[in-house]
Amino acid sequence: MFVEDIRTDFYNVLLGNRVLLLVHYDVDAICTCKILQGLFKCDNISYTLVPVGGMSELKTAYEENNEEIKYVVLVNCGGTVDLVDILQPEEDVVFFVLDSHKPTDVCNVYSDGQVRLVYKDDEENIPNFDEIFRDDEDQDEEEEIESGREGLEALVERRRARRAWEERRHTLMFNYTQFSYFGKPVACVVLDLAWRMSRCGWAVLWAASVAACSHAALHRRAPARCLLDIDALHRYVAGGQRQTDAEIDTAAKVVLEKDAFLPLYRQWSLDCAMRHAPALGPYLKQHTIAGAGRIRQLFADMGFPLQQARQSYRSMDVELRRSLLDSLEAAAPKHKLPVPTQVTFLLHRPHSPVVAALDLVYCILGLIEHEATPRGSGFQHALAALDTASGDSDSRRLGAAAAQAALQAVARLVNATLAARKLHLAGPFSYFIVQEGIPEAAFVKGPLWLGVAARWAAAAAGGNRPLVASAPVDNTTCLLIGVPPRYEQEPKNLFGAAFEQAATKSGISVSLDYMDSAVITLPIAQRTQFLDALTALLA
Repeated sequence: MFVEDIRTDFYNVLLGNRVLLLVHYDVDAICTCKILQGLFKCDNISYTLVPVGGMSELKTAYEENNEEIKYVVLVNCGGTVDLVDILQPEEDVVFFVLDSHKPTDVCNVYSDGQVRLVYKDDEENIPNFDEIFRDDEDQDEEEEIESGREGLEALVERRRARRAWEERRHTLMFNYTQFSYFGKPVACVVLDLAWRMSRCGWAVLWAASVAACSHAALHRRAPARCLLDIDALHRYVAGGQRQTDAEIDTAAKVVLEKDAFLPLYRQWSLDCAMRHAPALGPYLKQHTIAGAGRIRQLFADMGFPLQQARQSYRSMDVELRRSLLDSLEAAAPKHKLPVPTQVTFLLHRPHSPVVAALDLVYCILGLIEHEATPRGSGFQHALAALDTASGDSDSRRLGAAAAQAALQAVARLVNATLAARKLHLAGPFSYFIVQEGIPEAAFVKGPLWLGVAARWAAAAAGGNRPLVASAPVDNTTCLLIGVPPRYEQEPKNLFGAAFEQAATKSGISVSLDYMDSAVITLPIAQRTQFLDALTALLA
């Protein structure tokens, strides 16, 4: 069931109770967790925080921490599966679900109150209850049928009606579940809660800004949807800015300004940021012989000497830094680049460097899927990186270094794949396989960075075909991720349902443990067989 009032039916219910907080490993979930932690601290709500990466971890986390717990809050996990069936909770346990993964499981939607969905997305076309559920009393109809011709005809008619209902139900459920997609960032939903409680400070606005930027940067939502999602956030930032100016506040504040769509360029050189930007890198064609010359020509058209572009951004000439946005916008059309600037959220602190929301998105990605740091530690570092009370924190520096290394690995991997013509065509889709043992494999063994690599390759190849990417997880298991065609404009993904059907028809033991249905794991030895089955299914 959906809650009608987020404050009365969700937050006020938690007051005075101990809460189990289960949070997924992604940027939006971590930002939401940061906001909830601040709210819980103000109201002295005791909670147990457990990060989870997949369905098996979700089940284990609940089993290990459900003692004397009556309220469970799930952030970006659990919405797409039947929670009651999987977790087998006691009847008095209540689950509050904040999940941007769609479509929502219909058993959660029509729960009698044990599962409560905090937000309903406008895109969800949920079937009516009577169209997908019915009483099973007529299963024993043969025992109640009267003898004779009239009784037999009634039995046949009931069976015919039941078959017709089952066919309609199958069609409705297929149309409802065939695409996986993302809804509104849940941090923006919790932001509305904080605003209603008059606790929408700069820390809350900053966390919601980073979450909203993550959906746009990772192409989880169509651009028009992203603008609608953050409409309220724009108003909150503008209203807070006017109040801050009036009070001459010297603390951290969030502003809305135009900025270059280049991750971490303030901590990098402009040349490195340009080469390794997922939004611009694919269009520079660095895998071709003319790729290096195109970047030099781009800087020449911008009026930036190579010596300046290749040194640290903070050491560049002040006039060049001031003219960066205008020069980049003027030179981009000649090189057929997408719009290289955007209006985004920036964090300003006295006597500290400016931090862009886009930079923090990649910092958190680097911390979650760090090459050496365990995921649990990376999760805590990601929460610390969102802190607005500290300047250039150790967690933020660690995340920036990890993100830079990962972006460099992604660029090398995709450029080498394209240059060696290892982006294969398999009928209805393209695919590439990251070979075990290469240095870049250690960076893309998780779904987040492999997704960045897959979208980079898809864009460099034209972006009009769906793409499947695979990378080794260990010596026997590999990860498989699917990217839809035109992922930038139409991010709804058919691969989740296709992977499941291909696994069923081929009999291959596939693990569907990830929250995103378009990400699976399977044995490396059966990968070729699975790709053949997927090709036959989508042909």
